[in-house]
Amino acid sequence: MIRAARPTPPRKTWAKWIRTEADRHAVAEGCYFDIAAAERVRTFFAKFLRHSSGKWAGKPFELLEWQWADLIAPLYGWRQADGTRRYRRAFVEIPKKNGKSTICSGLSLYHLVADGEQGAEVYCAAADRQQAAIVYNEAAAMVEASPALLHRLELVKSQKRIVYFQTGSLFRALAADAGRNEGLKTSALIFDELHAQKNRALWDSLRWGGAAREQPLMLAITTAGWDRNSVYNPEIGEKLSV
Repeated sequence: MIRAARPTPPRKTWAKWIRTEADRHAVAEGCYFDIAAAERVRTFFAKFLRHSSGKWAGKPFELLEWQWADLIAPLYGWRQADGTRRYRRAFVEIPKKNGKSTICSGLSLYHLVADGEQGAEVYCAAADRQQAAIVYNEAAAMVEASPALLHRLELVKSQKRIVYFQTGSLFRALAADAGRNEGLKTSALIFDELHAQKNRALWDSLRWGGAAREQPLMLAITTAGWDRNSVYNPEIGEKLSV
């Protein structure tokens, strides 16, 4: 896919997103912040997604301020000079009971139907079938609660799969204990509960799946964990290096 050039927004409109020395270096290399691209994700959540349980059940998924300012806006707003996403890999640590699996499910659905990728392959990876089922079931419940999504998507619950026939795209939950997971053409990978992975096998089998994509995204979201034999531990920078 050839991406049409987009005019760079005036820097004064996005200067507040230059937060670190790395950001300043990126700007010097031609990167910029596209607030419209970030807002596209926030709008998708609010317009098409509904909470499926608890006191917010049935209500629009309005991103909390920290979800917007610390995760969604930087991850989807920052762009390289050619208009593709600046970030291709992200690590997010979220305390328990802060909607981690809900965010995973919502982002999976965004990449399935709204990221502009033809033939998208979106995967959510988990340590075992039970955890993979949690994210899939949440995504499926969001689809069932949204008439607009339910009209467009097919739920294949027996295979933990959601299909978007209009663009030939699919979302599937993967488990480390479910056999081989290689040979995928991943456009987005949401790696749930990284701390529960006992070794690097699933991570290593999936991390190059997006090599043929223009702007693949690999997002690891986890609660805290201290098993030094797992992929996640206090030396996370070294463990996730390529």
